[in-house]
Amino acid sequence: MRPIAYITLAFAPVVALAMYLYLGRKYGKAFQKVLIRSFLAGVLGVSVLAAAKILSSLLGLNDLRSLKRLIFYSFITIGFATELGKFILYRFYIIPKKAVDKPIHGITMSVMTALGFCTIALPGFMLDLFHTQALYPYTLYTFVFVPANIMFAVVMGFFVGMGKFIKTYFMFTLTGLFGAAFFQGLFTFTLMTSDFKLLSLFAFGSTVIVFILGIKAAVTEPEID
Repeated sequence: MRPIAYITLAFAPVVALAMYLYLGRKYGKAFQKVLIRSFLAGVLGVSVLAAAKILSSLLGLNDLRSLKRLIFYSFITIGFATELGKFILYRFYIIPKKAVDKPIHGITMSVMTALGFCTIALPGFMLDLFHTQALYPYTLYTFVFVPANIMFAVVMGFFVGMGKFIKTYFMFTLTGLFGAAFFQGLFTFTLMTSDFKLLSLFAFGSTVIVFILGIKAAVTEPEID
């Protein structure tokens, strides 16, 4: 891995700090507190990914000898475990806060959770703390890791955040979790297979989807009972 890749370690904390300062001035101290808690929720969420990787290693599932193993590793060991780690505290601790009073705030807190996750997970990946056998294009992965997780956070944040204000909360919540997990898994799969054409299509498609979801959340106001 090239030395320049180490500058990516600053991406997540710098973006998180910028969000904290800007949104804190705009919405006040109560909102800032929830932003901090969201960031810490993401930090703690790394433990789920760590547990999944360790368990996968103990069961021999990190030995990627076949396409089935590769798919399982990409979508379950990495994709689902990563998003589940972010989801648990975000859904049950962050979203119920009074400061999350608009759908767009659901996305905001989800992004902050993802930034907390990336702040810890990226150094862990670069140092290979969990001794996985997955072969990534390391330098590329470090540069796209944070932007990709921000996009997946928008997917989760849109559905879980929107779900707070509608009756079909359960279905929206599951859609947010599994939608983000699918995108995370597909992202991992394209990198591990070095399928850069598929990665380019994935990047374009996911960017369009994230843009549409962001606009939809921004213009949606919760209904007053």
